[in-house]
Amino acid sequence: MSKAKERVLKEVQLLPDGMAIDTRDLAQKLSLSRSVVSHYLNQLVKDNKIQKIAERPVKWTKVAIKSPNKHVSFEDVIGSNGSLRKAVEQLSAAAAYPPNGLNVLITGNSGVGKSFLAHKLFSYSKKIGVISTKAPYIVLNCANYANNPELISSMLFGYVQGAFTGADTAKDGLLKEANGGYLFLDEVHRLSSENQEKLFSFIDSGRFYKMGDNVHPQKSKVRLIMATTETPENVLLTTFLRRIPVRINLPDYVARPIDERLELINTLFVNEAHKINKKIIVDKGVVSTLLQLNHTGNIGYLKNTIKVSCAAAYHDCYNSTTINLKLKNLELEALPEFKDYGEIIVDPAKKEPFIPQISLEQKLSNITGSLKILEDNYTDENLNTCRLRIQAINKFINKESLKSGLHVQHQYLFKNIIIKQYGLNKTDYLEPIIYLLYERHFKPNCDIPKLKEVITNYLPRSFHVASKFYEQLPILDSKSHKSLTLILALLLSDHVDENIQLRGLMVAHGENTATSIQAVTNYLCSNYVFDAIDMPIDADITAVIKEANKLISSFNTTNGFILMIDMGSLSQLYSQISAQLDGDLLVVNNLTTLTALDLALKMKQNLPFKQIAEKAEKDYSIDVKYYEGFSQSMNILVSCISGLGIAEKISDIMRQYLPVGIKVIPIGYNSLKEKIAGKKWTYFKQTLFVLTTIDITEKVKFNHMNLYDILDSRGENKLKEWLSPYLTPEQMESFNNQLLRFFSKEGISERLSFLNPDVVLSEVETINRKYEDFYNLKLDGKVKLNLYMHIALMIERTMMRNTSEVVVKPKSEKEKSFYKITKSIFQPIEIKYNIKVSTYEMSLLYELFKQFI
Repeated sequence: MSKAKERVLKEVQLLPDGMAIDTRDLAQKLSLSRSVVSHYLNQLVKDNKIQKIAERPVKWTKVAIKSPNKHVSFEDVIGSNGSLRKAVEQLSAAAAYPPNGLNVLITGNSGVGKSFLAHKLFSYSKKIGVISTKAPYIVLNCANYANNPELISSMLFGYVQGAFTGADTAKDGLLKEANGGYLFLDEVHRLSSENQEKLFSFIDSGRFYKMGDNVHPQKSKVRLIMATTETPENVLLTTFLRRIPVRINLPDYVARPIDERLELINTLFVNEAHKINKKIIVDKGVVSTLLQLNHTGNIGYLKNTIKVSCAAAYHDCYNSTTINLKLKNLELEALPEFKDYGEIIVDPAKKEPFIPQISLEQKLSNITGSLKILEDNYTDENLNTCRLRIQAINKFINKESLKSGLHVQHQYLFKNIIIKQYGLNKTDYLEPIIYLLYERHFKPNCDIPKLKEVITNYLPRSFHVASKFYEQLPILDSKSHKSLTLILALLLSDHVDENIQLRGLMVAHGENTATSIQAVTNYLCSNYVFDAIDMPIDADITAVIKEANKLISSFNTTNGFILMIDMGSLSQLYSQISAQLDGDLLVVNNLTTLTALDLALKMKQNLPFKQIAEKAEKDYSIDVKYYEGFSQSMNILVSCISGLGIAEKISDIMRQYLPVGIKVIPIGYNSLKEKIAGKKWTYFKQTLFVLTTIDITEKVKFNHMNLYDILDSRGENKLKEWLSPYLTPEQMESFNNQLLRFFSKEGISERLSFLNPDVVLSEVETINRKYEDFYNLKLDGKVKLNLYMHIALMIERTMMRNTSEVVVKPKSEKEKSFYKITKSIFQPIEIKYNIKVSTYEMSLLYELFKQFI
């Protein structure tokens, strides 16, 4: 392969997963002619080394490398792409890690699947070739021998003849028997301290001694999997725990996402159907009950419950080819509230339908590409292209999957919220499309916070309706849930009138009074005009005020807001929500369908707010109050160019310290830019200051500062000046440290593979403080941020033995002294993680510190 061709291949392979590049940009990067680059790219496609994406312009990306865990051994682990994804990734890494894998500790309550997952790790290790296909898998339940530590010691390590009474012959222990394979120690917390010490000595050296022999060491290469139902820190020796780098916690059955619970139930019924060779029809009441089982036995209890219920139903339908499972067949003392996920039908003679996955993957990739274009360049044309690409997956909708319990609930909520409550009565064709994405946990590989900012800026009403739907829908995958909210908003924008300027809210007593009037009003308007809050008769008004404020805070109310209430006791609402409003308010007392519809039609016509208010006061024989634009309460605005996510997190940190009277408001960067461009200075009249992640270069009439400037002393002092009337010096110090920790954690979390970022950050803080105390330093935030990042990654790098072994000698007395103090400072870390900080790593630390010492 020519050097130029190699350069082209390398540059494409360096692209992040899911990213693509066009020929022109690639040619510019490599300083080659476009025709030469195009020639090599097409050759590389033929060689199957890169992929071509048929867009305009044509783009190129690397060939996706599929993780082996998705194809062998773990593929039938329910939740391997959901709640157990992280666990499966850790197990895969533990199996493959050279030379002898990593020891694993699996925690979780009884019946969550610890033993099942341990055996899967063994099978996976054989399939990827890190252990022999004939390698042993030995299981020892330590709880069975907890009262006899000597017996369990003899079983683990073996013994020589005469080691104890009855030891007539020598015997190898389980560590020897498991040589070349796995030893699974269940309920490992029942091991005595002495046996734990022997075991961690074996982990360190690969050697152990039989009982009765302290002279002849035995050798064995064993991979250990351990499991416990207890909190490891409470029951295992600290020295023992340090030898277990991979720890996995499995969730309880009831904490698993609803689709995984449905799949578990369905799988267990399939197993029973094959055993008895009968079709099983499971009543939807039974499905609802099994989905909500909350028992200490978890999946084990679920499995037993299903087996017993099938046996009872089998007895009732002995002569039939089909058994019908009813609630009477469940031996349960109490039944949970019914939730309709439909019935389950299992036929052992029926084969699963074929789904053309490859083509669907290409369509999903196209959707991701369109979303990336939209987040960078929002236009009507790009929006329409994106909608069409999402709708193009309708040909892959599996009719069988639309019979599932998960779809029953999805369809029910879509009809009740999207179609009825928000009046979007021509959107039913969208429901199977977004269900397909929901069922697959679809997560586009794009900048979700940035895309959210674009959509909330251009399609706020569509986003609001989509959010209300996904608030009610069970979460299968949190990242997918956030992504699908944006995708549904894009689809709904073809039906939602984004030109309606006013916002309206109905509040009424009764279980469904307000939402019923809202549904009728929106339906008759064929669009989303009003929101609603139902207030149970015995509910506290403060709860309604809180919910109303939360809802209003997500609206743009600069053009005006209409509040409709059903009786006088709620009229105090207007005084409680005023701080959330940026514009005029109209309060209409005595809510009715007629007045709501009249106002909704006027809002659809975008009549001026004052005209609507004056006409309402004149036409309605009820209490109407009009309040002209309130001032905002005192506030601090936080804006981030990369999206609202970071701004919201920083706002949460600030709220912990500020008095109740000062609001901290995240604001979209585009919205901030528009207000500055339009010189809307009245918006900022109660603003103490604005924090952004990019410098504001325009002349503005408010205080502002780049968030990252807080990390140096000048910015820190300016922030202290602004906040000194509200925070004590101690609170200010704590606030600065929290911000620094936040910036550090955001970066470190993305780079650490095994270590817990919260734990590591705490340890690095201690290390930095020791350096500051020894050298009498006061490091600013930017320096600390750099040190946090470097030291945290250094600890993991050293732990994984991924560091240079070159010996670096100090070049000066100052550097020699630094090595000495560094050795002392890192000693607790070396002991905790069983590592040794090399002189090479010390030399890197010296480069970071030498300018200050």
